[in-house]
Amino acid sequence: MSIIIPRSNALDLALASKTLLRIIQRAHHNSTTMYMLATAKYVAYLLLLLNIRSFPLVWHFRLFRAFIQLGLSLQWHKLTHFYLRKAKRLEALRDWYEKDQPIGVHPFRKEWGYRHWVGPDDADFYLHMSNSAYPKIMDIVRFQLAPVSFPNLFRTGGWVALAATHFSFVREIPMFSTYEVRASIGAWDDKWLWCVCRFVKPPSKQKSKSEAKSEKNQAHDADGTNFKPLNGNANDKPNPDTVSRALLDRAARTTEPDGAVLYTVAVSQCCFKQGRITIPPAVVLAANGFYAATSPSISSSTSSTPFSSTSTTSTPSSTSTSSSFNKLKPNSDNSQRTFPPHWPAVRKVTHSASTLRKFYAGGWREERWWEDAFRACEEERRERLLPFVGSKLEDAVGSKFAGGEEGGGDLGTGKGRGRGGGLSGGMEGVRNLVVVPA
Repeated sequence: MSIIIPRSNALDLALASKTLLRIIQRAHHNSTTMYMLATAKYVAYLLLLLNIRSFPLVWHFRLFRAFIQLGLSLQWHKLTHFYLRKAKRLEALRDWYEKDQPIGVHPFRKEWGYRHWVGPDDADFYLHMSNSAYPKIMDIVRFQLAPVSFPNLFRTGGWVALAATHFSFVREIPMFSTYEVRASIGAWDDKWLWCVCRFVKPPSKQKSKSEAKSEKNQAHDADGTNFKPLNGNANDKPNPDTVSRALLDRAARTTEPDGAVLYTVAVSQCCFKQGRITIPPAVVLAANGFYAATSPSISSSTSSTPFSSTSTTSTPSSTSTSSSFNKLKPNSDNSQRTFPPHWPAVRKVTHSASTLRKFYAGGWREERWWEDAFRACEEERRERLLPFVGSKLEDAVGSKFAGGEEGGGDLGTGKGRGRGGGLSGGMEGVRNLVVVPA
């Protein structure tokens, strides 16, 4: 028995089937399209999030963040101390300024560390940190370092001018990796101050025994003392290509004294300005609390030298000031702090912005207490200058004691001052400058 479907019903059924198939195909296409659009949307959000540091004004905020925080903190301090009498209010303001100053800090024994990471906006097509990203990070580091190192300079509208930047790339920094920028004062002459920044991979807190053994074997291999014999004969000499590769690998894995892997060394050559007047670095350093005290841990120990093991240890001048710090009047913020001998003179010129401005504008020529702050490290300062000025050392040093008239230099007349920029001593010597805490 057969079922006979009328022709009109058969055509309607075929049309309905085609329509239903078309609807299913369109729905599938739409769902696929919507899925792809949703995926693309989330990928776009992720890319925007990863590159948020390159958004408009974000770099400016990162650059001035330290100054913004400092300004807000100052305004809050004034707001919460307005009820005090004028004398007490000025004393509280002085204590607030001194709270975070580097008072008593040896300029060659201090290192500031800043953590950063390599985002997609900092990487190049090799997925490493781009060469153009280093100056951007250096700007941010300098702006973070300046207010904590030279706060008394910015009170008067002074500023730090950048003359030159030099880079020595030792090893690449992979994308998405975290690194640390370690900033320190390299040296200074009568005009310039060199700030050294070392980009490093911080050492891990704990290392497994297998990692330590692997690192030890790599060190022996790099020295050529642990190569396996080529043909099973212990008397066979190592392959020269193997030795070369090992030595190159050791050079690429340059480490710091604490085990951190060195990526890059950068040098910033700066000078200090009050308007268009150049202020000697020794004046600015002493006025902000830096002080080189004479102590056995610094002058008599070879381990305290800031150079590599190939350098000689310098002995501070016998005419240096007393190593003991002066105990000043204790207060709420600085009750446990000790102050260098020249600090009463600093307080005298920093009690008001106008007095400090006059001192920076030329008053330091008459009030020369700042010369005593670094007598103890004068020989070390000369030695540290070598990598930066090379054969021009005598012209750069100028004077015997940080700018005094002894030794043929005179800051008042400009004779003996370091001239020009550049890094005539070469970056190799700068790489060997290591900060050793006192």
